Amino acid sequence: MENNDKGVLCEDMLAEILSRLPIKSLMRFKCLSKYFQSFILDPRLARMHLQKSPKTPNFLLSYRFEGKKISYLVSSPISSLIEDSQHKRSCIVDIIKGSKPHRKKDRVLGSCNGLVCLAKWNKNGIKFNLWNPATKEEFGNLTLAEKDNLYMLGFGYDNSRDSYKVVAIVGNLNTVDKFPYKTLIGGPNDGSCWREIQDFPSIPSSVEGDAVYVNNSLNWLGIPTYDDSDDSADDLDSVITLDGVVIVSLDLETETYTQMLLPRELKGLFIGYFSCCTVHILHCNEAPLIGVLGGCLSVFVHDRETQHFSIWQMKEFGNQRSWTLLMNTSLKDLEFCTDDPLSILLPLCMVENDRDIVIIHSSFQYCVKQTIVYNLSDKTVTFRNMTPNLLWIYPFQYVESLVSPYCIN
Repeated sequence: MENNDKGVLCEDMLAEILSRLPIKSLMRFKCLSKYFQSFILDPRLARMHLQKSPKTPNFLLSYRFEGKKISYLVSSPISSLIEDSQHKRSCIVDIIKGSKPHRKKDRVLGSCNGLVCLAKWNKNGIKFNLWNPATKEEFGNLTLAEKDNLYMLGFGYDNSRDSYKVVAIVGNLNTVDKFPYKTLIGGPNDGSCWREIQDFPSIPSSVEGDAVYVNNSLNWLGIPTYDDSDDSADDLDSVITLDGVVIVSLDLETETYTQMLLPRELKGLFIGYFSCCTVHILHCNEAPLIGVLGGCLSVFVHDRETQHFSIWQMKEFGNQRSWTLLMNTSLKDLEFCTDDPLSILLPLCMVENDRDIVIIHSSFQYCVKQTIVYNLSDKTVTFRNMTPNLLWIYPFQYVESLVSPYCIN
């Protein structure tokens, strides 16, 4: 065997070994030599490492340390949220090691391939950065001018082009257009160069104004438009039901919209709190929320009238006939207090081979009161109280990676 072949073989073996190690170990190895630093920073190793990353869910937490006015973003495994005694200690350790300070008005839009998209408000508008919590790298110069009337945001990864995209839904309610909401799309390194694509085909909702990323698409809830001349439009209780609520899905490859209906079993149910441009009324039912559960686009319905909480999964993305009822249980079983209008239930993930559903019980992003583990097999419920310093658990999975925000196109 030629010496050159031996060198290639050794590098292949080294890459195979390094791709299986934790990020913290790889960061230490960078200090060994310039060779190791160059090898670890190679994008090819980043791809290998990402493919071999553990599938155990990790999540980002907003955590306020004792005596501090600002919060910190920390990464935590799901086990720390559903097992006793470890949560507070693990968070404090992460903070001491230099987790990221997080201002209250900043937003975490999502995470793809270990990169987290942060929206930061300043006097010039909104700046979007990509941050890798594992390597502590942060980069981005995409800015949305303050004059743009922002309604909703989204962040996702277009796997067809190996590119990351930020989407902003902006508009002006005084316009005479039928759909007065523009869609702007940009990349982390695009500065102020946004591209305008197809108009948002519905009325935006700010209940969950940041998009849900699944299946190479960004998804928001939208409600239909109403004719101002229609007298019934003044009676929102009689107009806005789930019949007209849609999931507006933006394909990141084609950059075009499609709309999907909610499960037909929800027809006739009045939405409760759908804080958008025309609705500011608390009804008898909670608004639906969307998310990702078990890899499927899902709808979470909190119905105060029937006192039930239900979860629907779209088993085949884009197929409205594939909606399946995953869970339907009483609020009493979840020990949920219906007297608090700000309390919400938000499913986080499925664990134990999709047998258990982990649910956040919070006071609408003021603090996380507890996590609830609901067993689908025997319908049992387990509760874990959270430390008062835990402000929020972001409902998307995060995976540690070597992907560098500096190398993103």
